Amino acid sequence: MRWIVSISIALMACGGPQIPTHNGYKPKEAKPWKKPKVLKFDDKMEAKADGEVSYPDMRRARWFQVDLPANGQLSLMLEITPPGDAVNDDFDLGMEVFDPSFHVIGKADLEDGDAHELTKKKTLVDLPPGKYLIHLYLQGRMDTADFVLHASFKPTAAAEVKSNFPAEVPFVPVLPLVPLQDDTPRNYKPDKPVVVVHRGPKAPTPKAPDPPPATTLTARIIGIHVVSGGTQITVGRGKASGAADNMKGKINGISAQFTTDHCNEQTCSATVAATPDQIKSSAGTVTLTP
Repeated sequence: MRWIVSISIALMACGGPQIPTHNGYKPKEAKPWKKPKVLKFDDKMEAKADGEVSYPDMRRARWFQVDLPANGQLSLMLEITPPGDAVNDDFDLGMEVFDPSFHVIGKADLEDGDAHELTKKKTLVDLPPGKYLIHLYLQGRMDTADFVLHASFKPTAAAEVKSNFPAEVPFVPVLPLVPLQDDTPRNYKPDKPVVVVHRGPKAPTPKAPDPPPATTLTARIIGIHVVSGGTQITVGRGKASGAADNMKGKINGISAQFTTDHCNEQTCSATVAATPDQIKSSAGTVTLTP
């Protein structure tokens, strides 16, 4: 019996590398997406970043941020170089793209068709301006890798609002038939109108109506962008629904107020003295008054 215990101890002592039991993140980096590395576009609207990731060393993931200045197309290419002595059939470096509302709009990991590929490409079209996050992450506890991330941006015209006219226009009801010839009797003479003149006291001058009360509008925040002096927001309410430049606004749950500008038919913009996190933690609703 003793020799069985000795063999078991020997096998445990030389059973190969230990598999990490942690989650791959350092305790102080419990929320690494709070401090992503910002990718700066050059004159050609291109950006590049490289680095390495290691699950055993608690450097499982890297976060990057791109700020899109206008509507357009974002193209990403990820080049992956795993170490030769650590590659296995399950190795994959995943990638996720988050929009300004922190929703996943692009993904490439073990669940997608480009799993295990060492070059991954994503093209995201019709993106509104704002801050976007790119998340690179290892999926195996023994994995390490080097990477190069390329990003390019191509501005495009703002998406046009599609109309279904005249699908919702009701059909004209059946109208009565009109004779081709006048069927009025030849000897018909209309009665002369009787004019009745009433002479009485002069009517008082009507009082001017009171001005209409100020109209309050509500709108949703559809875009967030960090700018000098605060955070620029885009609200989904424009001139077509009563909004206009220089309207006073307030975000529900935030004391800071703002003034609208650059209003078009669909949206308005404004700069708020608040952080993107404060705005995201609110209900996302703004109130506008003249």
